[in-house]
Amino acid sequence: RLPEFVGSIKAQTNVPVAVGFGISTPAQAADVGTFADGVIVGSALINAVDAAQDKPAAAAQFMGALKAGMEKATD
Repeated sequence: RLPEFVGSIKAQTNVPVAVGFGISTPAQAADVGTFADGVIVGSALINAVDAAQDKPAAAAQFMGALKAGMEKATD
C-alpha cells in the first residue's frame, strides 16, 4: 500500500517525496528507494551509533550499508 500512497502524492506535486518511518535495514531502505525520492533513517542510525565504541565509524558503516542497498535496488 505504501508504494501506491507515495505514487498518489508524487502525482500531485513536483516536490520530492521522502519516506521515513520504521526504516532500519538496508533491505527496507532499498525497497522504499524504488518508489520514493528519498529515504529518511533516524532512530536506526541513532541506535547503531549509540551502541558502538567508535561512533563515527559505526555511522559510516551503517549509512554505507543503507546506501549500497539502495544503489543495488535502483540500478
